[in-house]
Amino acid sequence: MSAINVEKISIAHWYPDLETHKCGYCKNPNGAVSYGMWAEQLTVEDYQNLIDRGWRRSGMYCYKPMMDQTCCPQYTIKCSVLDFQLSKSQKKIIKKFNKFVTDGVRNKNENQSSLHTDNEDAAHEQVIIKERPSVAMDIVSKLGGSNNDTEMDSDNLQIETNTFEAGCSSSVVEKPVESDTKSTIQETTQNKSGSFKKGIGADPNKPLCKKAKLIRLERKQQKLLQKGMNVEKSPSNSEVKTLEQFLSEIPEESKHKLKIELVPTIKFDKEMESIKNTEFQLYKKYQMTIHNDPPEKCTMLGFTRFLISSPLKCVRVRGESSVVTFGTFHQQYWLDDKLIAVAVLDILPRCVSSVYFFYDPDYRFLTLGTYGSLREIGFVRSLYKSIPAIKHYYMGYYIHSCPKMRYKGKLSHSFLLCPETYQWFPVEKCLIKLDANKYSRLNDDKDVIDENVCTADDIDRIKVCVSYSFTLFGNYKRKYGEQEVFDNIGRLIGKQCASTILFVSSKG
Repeated sequence: MSAINVEKISIAHWYPDLETHKCGYCKNPNGAVSYGMWAEQLTVEDYQNLIDRGWRRSGMYCYKPMMDQTCCPQYTIKCSVLDFQLSKSQKKIIKKFNKFVTDGVRNKNENQSSLHTDNEDAAHEQVIIKERPSVAMDIVSKLGGSNNDTEMDSDNLQIETNTFEAGCSSSVVEKPVESDTKSTIQETTQNKSGSFKKGIGADPNKPLCKKAKLIRLERKQQKLLQKGMNVEKSPSNSEVKTLEQFLSEIPEESKHKLKIELVPTIKFDKEMESIKNTEFQLYKKYQMTIHNDPPEKCTMLGFTRFLISSPLKCVRVRGESSVVTFGTFHQQYWLDDKLIAVAVLDILPRCVSSVYFFYDPDYRFLTLGTYGSLREIGFVRSLYKSIPAIKHYYMGYYIHSCPKMRYKGKLSHSFLLCPETYQWFPVEKCLIKLDANKYSRLNDDKDVIDENVCTADDIDRIKVCVSYSFTLFGNYKRKYGEQEVFDNIGRLIGKQCASTILFVSSKG
């Protein structure tokens, strides 16, 4: 086969055996069943396609639960951010946070809020830490590759659209940095003068749907007008506030200063060692307090492997007048120069995927888990203004058999991934199925199949590296066999990734 530029492709080592380990949800010692691979590097396009087939990463290790075998089936869940609407409880959480930043006053119902937070915190995300395999994973360094960021024009990136809308009218411009220096994106309470676009939604050119209360008010006003009575209108009260408006309701003269910074994980080198240690101390405090982890389990090495190490290759995509970086980032929440929370995010061609969120337990009364999710939805919506293909916020897995994980389904306009057809269905329509059976095909149409399934020819064309030499599986199998292994690879990663990922073999 022709030469391969290892700098621009995904490179992985497949673990052929079905793996079992302790379930992080029901605590079954061998209940979690999955297949996995070590990803030395992944293009953002490949990882986007993988998570759209039910995959998820934990550091450099990527795994796919075997839904019909695992004790707690894990359904990939995403939220359509353009259609998202705040609930009353979500509005209260934002107002509570804003009030605390503004005047330092805690909510009167602090105990009740903490209980709500405890329910979410108790749903510990699955964490799988793997050692780097001993096979020739140094192929990248041996052949001149790197995991540093690269640049490309937007029309060369394989995403749903070929053009990007430049600029963002919101005062909260949270987009990845465009330079090679330490990158941070800041939002402070001292910068709130920008204007917001009204009516962001499925069609930004149309107004938001009116609430029933507003419709009744308008009908009442119309009847009064028909009777010849004057009606004083208050336009400001007749408009539905957007998520962005709720998030920005902090006056310039506030007691506390809120600052949000977006830092790419590739910058966590020696120049940011102090920031890395600050994050680790916060992570350790969170894990020990919220999840009761023993001190010996919370190590810098484990923290680095889980939340800093990432296989994603950073790509700076140039639009008409702006640059957006895809890759892994830490979204840091600073309150009066004190780090109180960190969101670990993967920014991908069609979504932002939430990896993990941890915070200072001293501020749990602010329900930071939910607030962080809402803030991340706002962030995705800001990215959409530059890259229209980014329309979804991925929340990891929804586990219906674990009641404490069901809070993820409370975000409006959320969808679950069918484990057989890999199509998306509204959460509400899936609940009846999941109430009856913890594993369920979510697509009612029995004739629909996986459209991304591999053919025998697709399997034969999977790229394999043996002793630093490249070949196709069709040639590889003549000497080493492993037909069942590669059939399984193709079935689990799908046709798209089968044509792009290079698998490093332990043979040879």
